[in-house]
Amino acid sequence: MLDNREWRFIRELMTLDDPKRPFIGDDCAVWEDHHLLVTTDHMAEGIHFDLSFMPPDSVGWRLMAANASDILAMGGRPSHFMLNLAIPTDQQDPARGIIEGIKRFAETHSITCIGGDTTGGPAFFVGATMFAPLPASPWRRSGARPGDRIFLAGHPGLSRAGLLRLQRGEQGGEAVRRFLYPDPFAQPPVTGTPGAAIDLSDSLVSELTLLAGASGVSMDIAAERIPAHPEVAAVARELQVPLDEILLSSGEEFFLIVCSPHAQPELFEIGTVTERRDHALFVTRDGRPLDTAALPVWDHFGR
Repeated sequence: MLDNREWRFIRELMTLDDPKRPFIGDDCAVWEDHHLLVTTDHMAEGIHFDLSFMPPDSVGWRLMAANASDILAMGGRPSHFMLNLAIPTDQQDPARGIIEGIKRFAETHSITCIGGDTTGGPAFFVGATMFAPLPASPWRRSGARPGDRIFLAGHPGLSRAGLLRLQRGEQGGEAVRRFLYPDPFAQPPVTGTPGAAIDLSDSLVSELTLLAGASGVSMDIAAERIPAHPEVAAVARELQVPLDEILLSSGEEFFLIVCSPHAQPELFEIGTVTERRDHALFVTRDGRPLDTAALPVWDHFGR
């Protein structure tokens, strides 16, 4: 069974058997009293980013993308955010770069800063809390039903392919751009209201497992239907990494996974929701089962 330390901490915080408490297992909190979606995300230097090969402005841009992606995954559009920064005292220039990336994302997508906090620290820690008006019917992780079709709004693997290229000192190309400056607003639209949705932030395997668990179903995925971008296939060949490993374990893609009974003409259909079985996720390639348990999926506490 797929698991990691982050999920175990989250389960300790969740009290699902108390109907008076809101469900905290979606991409955002639904704050009904104030008609808001609220999400928060933070990034730690050395865990989520490495300034030895990443421009500082990309760190700020990616922080904003991560938060905005959560809101988009629930059918909302972000309007405001608060910012928290811990800055090493001898790193003022990179700090200005990080802030520039945050400002550029916010200005591009008309998201207004309404406050925050700054402090010193031994390394960079950057965090944002983002708000959106509550949609009439926010998209949940818990609405997938047997017979629904499973769709992707983009090409998985580009983020990890870009990271691998940057770590080798390579620059340029779509994969590097997508890793450094992902834009969740650039994905194609979803037709109608999906039964369930989630954003692809940790890995395709992780997100599908979370969807299946929240909905009480299983997911059947045909790996040959997962769209492989030419750069992802090229990196797999160059580094002799199995293509399926990159496709299934790449995180920080920041586009949608959608379960819907209806066709999604602009998305990629990769599988079907089924009745709950002994496992949450079944992945095959050309009819042969793939072992997803050993994939190097993202763990916010390290692997």
